[in-house]
Amino acid sequence: MLFKELNLKESSLKAIEALGFETPSEIQEKSIPLLLEGDIDYIGQAQTGTGKTAAFALPLLEKIDFSSKNIQSLILAPTRELANQICEEIKKLSKFEPVRTLAVYGGQPVSGQLRELRNNKPQVIVGTPGRVLDFINRGALKLETCKYIVLDEADEMLDMGFFDDVNTILSAAGENENKKIWMFSATMPRQILALVKQHFADPQIVKVTKKNLTADSVKQQYCMVRRRDQVEALCRYLDYHQNTYAIVFTKTKVGAKEITDELNMRGFPSDALHGDMSQEQRDLTMKKFKQKKISLLICTDVAARGIDVTDLTHVINFSLPQDNESYVHRIGRTGRGGNQGVALSIIDPAESRRIRDIERITKAKIEKIELPKITEIKEVLREKSYKEFTDSIEAFEAMESEDFENFKEKFADVDKEEILKGAFSFIFNQSLKRYKNAQDLDVKARESRDRDAGSSRRGERGNAGVQRGYEKFFLAIGRKDGMDPGNLIKMVSRGISVRGSEVGRIDIKDAFTFFEMPERYTDKVLGMNSDSWNQRKISVEVAQAGAGGGGGGGGGRGRRSGSPSGNRNPSRRRFQR
Repeated sequence: MLFKELNLKESSLKAIEALGFETPSEIQEKSIPLLLEGDIDYIGQAQTGTGKTAAFALPLLEKIDFSSKNIQSLILAPTRELANQICEEIKKLSKFEPVRTLAVYGGQPVSGQLRELRNNKPQVIVGTPGRVLDFINRGALKLETCKYIVLDEADEMLDMGFFDDVNTILSAAGENENKKIWMFSATMPRQILALVKQHFADPQIVKVTKKNLTADSVKQQYCMVRRRDQVEALCRYLDYHQNTYAIVFTKTKVGAKEITDELNMRGFPSDALHGDMSQEQRDLTMKKFKQKKISLLICTDVAARGIDVTDLTHVINFSLPQDNESYVHRIGRTGRGGNQGVALSIIDPAESRRIRDIERITKAKIEKIELPKITEIKEVLREKSYKEFTDSIEAFEAMESEDFENFKEKFADVDKEEILKGAFSFIFNQSLKRYKNAQDLDVKARESRDRDAGSSRRGERGNAGVQRGYEKFFLAIGRKDGMDPGNLIKMVSRGISVRGSEVGRIDIKDAFTFFEMPERYTDKVLGMNSDSWNQRKISVEVAQAGAGGGGGGGGGRGRRSGSPSGNRNPSRRRFQR
């Protein structure tokens, strides 16, 4: 079946064509006709990465009144990343329609999002449950005109502790008898079934069966290095594995740009693909990649949608994706057309537990490999340079003799050995000198075991008393303010859109709290300073080394010794914005 057979309007078909799609996925093929034909409550059960966003976005675009200044659809998503992704995809699918969308989520100032809500009059709001409920409680978001409420990744919202908020939001919309609820979820646990019974009216249900997740033609591997060494690790892998033709996946478009710049500087022809590019720029980049004028395409999951290249040698994950199903979707892009492909993940030790989760989902072994040794890389680079030098000698006839005569005359008095030294330094040494004092990057077995154990047992501490791979934070809210471990986990998981299990050790005092989070979330945790909890403004900062021991005064907040003013140590504010 083709999209044009689904009775979609011409503007949607033009947008789909511009994105490079022709055939709908199974969930799209089954859902779109049902949602187009009538006003129904609906449940779609399908895995992540099966195209659910378009399955509900395209019918919504058929039903929205673009001339109205009222909110007509509310879409709830478990994380800010997914909320942004949905919002961006709706914008792409509505390229030829004047629909107004707004994404709202925690970790960003409320004032800016409230201003956009007032000024832009969006018809579609996409948000995380906590921020949406905040808007409702402020009286800024009223749902009496909202015709369609969509719950995306409902089981993820349940796992992350958002389900009370979801129930409250649906109850707030309860007075609107004409509203319809659409839900997508990979699984249907008991709590979700209870929600369906309470809020849905005779929903139609579509189930998409899970197909084989990974092909035998894809060899799955991972290597483990410290986060700060990941770019260098990627470059070393590419130096050793010459003629790699790959898509490199990153989590953010900023990361894609940074990696692309580094790879080009190191001599690997690369380009980035991201959501800010025009269709013309995207087409040009894809043309260069398919013609192999560039050998590496650096992109996010969203930017990679619609890419169909059959002869990739590798898919490389620069850190694991946010959800395990996206991993499956990524690696399916190699090992096609009868070719053997390699899916390599370059991960931080804190991600090692995720490898086991993915193995359980894919029912396939992901092999741990070591990066090539420095001696091995140098040998490959030497042989490459020797070949290039030999090829240049054989191609000498193509060069103009006048230039060569001038060259001979210039260096006539230099002996052969000096000429060879110069040639080596000029040609070969450029690729070898960066490995002169290089050290191996792989996290050693003992260290990785320590980190793995630290990820699963919160009690184990690093040298500074903090779990390895984690950062310790000071929160100016304590027991007397009503803070307890459950509230802390709920506040953090909602505030930065992560699972509560990611929160490490918690130490609650009367007036303040210490807690630990994986280092990769440092910026997001500090971004919570624009949020509030229990009618108090959140004040959080990186704790000073050694903070939180003993009876715990305020010393963990990073005050300088003997400073009555309480100035914070600037070295501990390196992530502060």
